[in-house]
Amino acid sequence: METEEELNKQLKDIEVKIDKAERELKALRRHPTEVSKGKTRGSFITGKERMGEAAEAAKQLDNLKRREQEIRDKLRLHSQ
Repeated sequence: METEEELNKQLKDIEVKIDKAERELKALRRHPTEVSKGKTRGSFITGKERMGEAAEAAKQLDNLKRREQEIRDKLRLHSQ
């Protein structure tokens, strides 16, 4: 059985990872900036790759949030 201290440490680590994953997902979903003259635009394939990366990042974020909830549930059990 994990101690409350270990669970709190895991919770903090998960929260940091969730924050990082949310920022990454937001960046991937953001529209590319408008291109100025002389610069090439992103291709259709690049857009599809970004969509795939965003889907993977969303899946990772869901897994992290699920893990966070599991840790919070264990902490609640310890405090009762």
